[in-house]
Amino acid sequence: MKVEELIGRTSLRAAGRAIGLDVQVVEGRLESRALDPDDPRYSTDFILPSMRMVDACRADDFDFFRPWLEAGQLTVGQMQRAAARYHLGKTRSGQPLFWMIDEMLDPLNAHMLPDAWLSTALKRREPLLRYWRPAHCLFGLHLLYSQEAAPNAKPDLPVAIVESEQTAVVLSELIPESIWMAYVSMAHMDAGRLAPLQGRTVTVYPPADPTSSTFLSCEELAATLRQQYRMNITVASILEDNATDAQRERCIDLLDFILERNS
Repeated sequence: MKVEELIGRTSLRAAGRAIGLDVQVVEGRLESRALDPDDPRYSTDFILPSMRMVDACRADDFDFFRPWLEAGQLTVGQMQRAAARYHLGKTRSGQPLFWMIDEMLDPLNAHMLPDAWLSTALKRREPLLRYWRPAHCLFGLHLLYSQEAAPNAKPDLPVAIVESEQTAVVLSELIPESIWMAYVSMAHMDAGRLAPLQGRTVTVYPPADPTSSTFLSCEELAATLRQQYRMNITVASILEDNATDAQRERCIDLLDFILERNS
């Protein structure tokens, strides 16, 4: 049976069009191309993180907002605005995607809860990416020069840094006087990743822990940054001074502390 007859009998051309492909026979070979060259499903630049990938995954409804919505302290509109501000997305299974987008608006990677990275999933799916070494930046770094940094944003807004992306997103609406960022892992807290914040007033809010190790590590880094970049950076001691022993055992962060204090 000729390829042309196979296409006709099995309706491959019709099936292809249904999923956005034009199926043709070229010199006896079956070939396909995207009907819409901008269709991200068939774009060669869709293999690596890009703003097209970010936009394709966008979502604006997240469970971590629920306690604040139910308490009447935030509205659905604020949740949607915060989700748009940070370009939040969701995986096919409904897990949040927290994109690390740098100050040049380049998506570098995305963190997926409970503790996975989009780069790992992409490498597993695409063998060509096995040598790719994704870079990381502060979550929310793209807001440095964005008009969406916060409601009524000003160019010189101070920067507040927490560990958890969820905390940064929620606090961007609860306390909009700062640009909220997250470092996600202490491995990302180094002078290089904080260098783009030169010229800003920066406050770090480390989570509590039983040994105060995170607070002390942030204090040490802040001293280095003040010397290396003359950066105006401080480490807030609100949790260090006020968290109970039980809260330290749970390693609560600033958002946990505010929620539990208001309960």
